[in-house]
Amino acid sequence: MTPHFELRGGVRHFNHAGPARLPRLLDCEVACSQELRVELAPGSQVGESLLSVLERCRYQSAVGRVLWGSACTLAYHRMVTTSDSQRPYDYGKPVVLTGPVTFISGALTVGRDASGAPLLHCHAGMLDSLGQQHGGHLVLQRVVVGSEPLVLRLCLFEHVAYQVQPDTETQFNLLHPVLKEAS
Repeated sequence: MTPHFELRGGVRHFNHAGPARLPRLLDCEVACSQELRVELAPGSQVGESLLSVLERCRYQSAVGRVLWGSACTLAYHRMVTTSDSQRPYDYGKPVVLTGPVTFISGALTVGRDASGAPLLHCHAGMLDSLGQQHGGHLVLQRVVVGSEPLVLRLCLFEHVAYQVQPDTETQFNLLHPVLKEAS
């Protein structure tokens, strides 16, 4: 297997298996957006509850932050090395945490799948009940709010949808911004 990192100017760069796609920055400008503060109640299931809130909003996509809160149980993934030269890294088995888990931060994206249904994507950092640090891709359908509310801040966009599309360079399906009409 070929090495997937190279050192250039003292900085380690990852080499993806597919052809380079430059520039990597994809963006769209929007004329307006809507800010939303969401407070999920203790005991609620995060993915289901967040989708329920968003059901009442007019938007195509959203980005946001986990401001504070806790979970009584959650699952997250971290990247692991594979033996596949075309996709040398993939999500590993879920890590499950129970007991009070305190969120440090998190970045949330609400995109759309191929059929246009909302798709939640979140990376977060947290502390377990022993104070150990954890972080990775949250499985929001497996996160249950703990004894204090989970507070999120979202920015909703009407005319841009983050749609799942294959990415030839990374060999992953990524969220790409696409101009759309509001739903």
